Amino acid sequence: MKSLFHYFKGYIKETLLGPLFKLLEASFELLVPIIIATIVDDMIPKDNHQGLYLMILILFGLAVLGVCVSITAQYFSSKAAVGYTKKLSQDLFRKIMVLPKASRDRLTTSSLVTRLTSDTYQIQTAINQFLRLFLRAPIIVFGSIIMAYRISPVITLNFLGMVALLFLIIAVTSRILAPYYQKIRLLTDAIVTKTREQLQGIRVIRAFNQTDREISAFKQVNTAYAKMQILAANISSVVNPATFFVVNTTLVLVIWQGNGLISQDKLSQGMLIALTNYLTQILAELLKMTMLVTSLNQSFISAKRVQEVFDQEAEDLNQTLDSQSSTDLLIKAENLSFTYPTAGDASLKNLTFDLKKGQNMGIIGGTGSGKSTLVQLLDHLYETESQELLIFHNGHSPKSIAEWRSWLSLVPQKAELFKGSIRSNLTLGLDANLSDEELWWALDIAQASEFVREKDDQLDEEVEAFGKNFSGGQRQRLTIARAILRKAPFLILDDSTSALDYLTESKLLKAIREELADTSLIMISQRTNSLQLMDKILVLDKGNQLGYASHDQLLEDNETYQAIHYSQKGKEEQHEG
Repeated sequence: MKSLFHYFKGYIKETLLGPLFKLLEASFELLVPIIIATIVDDMIPKDNHQGLYLMILILFGLAVLGVCVSITAQYFSSKAAVGYTKKLSQDLFRKIMVLPKASRDRLTTSSLVTRLTSDTYQIQTAINQFLRLFLRAPIIVFGSIIMAYRISPVITLNFLGMVALLFLIIAVTSRILAPYYQKIRLLTDAIVTKTREQLQGIRVIRAFNQTDREISAFKQVNTAYAKMQILAANISSVVNPATFFVVNTTLVLVIWQGNGLISQDKLSQGMLIALTNYLTQILAELLKMTMLVTSLNQSFISAKRVQEVFDQEAEDLNQTLDSQSSTDLLIKAENLSFTYPTAGDASLKNLTFDLKKGQNMGIIGGTGSGKSTLVQLLDHLYETESQELLIFHNGHSPKSIAEWRSWLSLVPQKAELFKGSIRSNLTLGLDANLSDEELWWALDIAQASEFVREKDDQLDEEVEAFGKNFSGGQRQRLTIARAILRKAPFLILDDSTSALDYLTESKLLKAIREELADTSLIMISQRTNSLQLMDKILVLDKGNQLGYASHDQLLEDNETYQAIHYSQKGKEEQHEG
């Protein structure tokens, strides 16, 4: 985890000044017991009012200086901790954005969210506490021992035994707690995963009356998290009573020995008070040390989780691909199989098909048939074996992943819009200075210009986060318009017309054929009517290829396609009736 230390760069001054000011504060505190001892031994017995007032004034001055120094130390420590975490979080987010899809799947989205938020905050908290305590606590502890030794070497032996025993308690407790904190981080990931799933699918959950089941599932995960937290807290709670027991036992010994030394005139009452003050100072600092060690323990686990993300290989978009040539092919798949990194069974099995120049392609199949997996392979989000899947443009296949993806314009299954304006959403990832004529051209093809013109600000109409102020069909048409503006050789519609009625969809497909004659359309749909004009239709079922032909040919000899088509046709006739 050495690579995480470079984030202190730019905050070296704050990292040094925070502990130094705390060191100064500790020095002030070490003087207080001696001043109190002087008051008890010299000022009060001699009725020295002037000296007493002076000592009180000095105590007040030390208190004021201590507060000022403490605030200054807190400022520098917080600035260093927050600045460190800010840079760490920014780089972590950048790293996540360039991870290959396979790495993100393995780490899981929920875990990445937790690492970016909860784990970085845990690191920030530990840094803040460490800068404030790592010099102060040892100085107070060992400074108190030294000052006690100057007062009474005999009694100081009790201090040394107490400190050794307390450090042993802290070390053992920390060792026991480490695995529990690791499990707590994993359970935090599980809670985020469950929450994310339920929020994303809340409409489906309500539609199928599964609210109670999902509440029960969340309760189960949350209960496991609570039990682990309580178990860790119970173990951690042993430290305080054990510490107080050791310190109070030592305090009794100190008072008992001190009383004997006072009767022998080897120790004054003021010095005994000073010794007990140093003892309580050690107690306070060791309790803080316990808190610091616990925080460092958790932050070390968080740091390892963050480092795991940084250790992942970033996706190399300039990775050289084996370039092939073809005069008549657009897509070639030969024995294409694929298994997700975390899955046991293959999602696609031995697909073999090709698409020639001037042809458009449809993909159909039931839920879980592998349609979206094939789309992700076409977009090169996952690696496949060499030559299993190739695309061609101008007679050759791509030379790099970046070139491969530049040839594809994908409209995802779920329409994604971002907070901003219609214009900013259309030009996302493109030249922001695209002319209005180009934007309206794309909107016309996508059958979206009519409702956009009805808006008060038209292209500059506000878009809320996730496009919540637009209907499902409107969101789909806007994302299709955005894809059209890329003017890529391949346009992939991943079931992205599902919210459109048949008439609007028909107009959309007709406009694409007329206006984008040089673009090859790859359309994934559940409706055979949407695909009947495609030159080739790939029929999938549970990852297997059941057919690859035109609409008419499939109706003649493909039972699966026939079943899908006639079931939909029957529903349409029933609906019309």
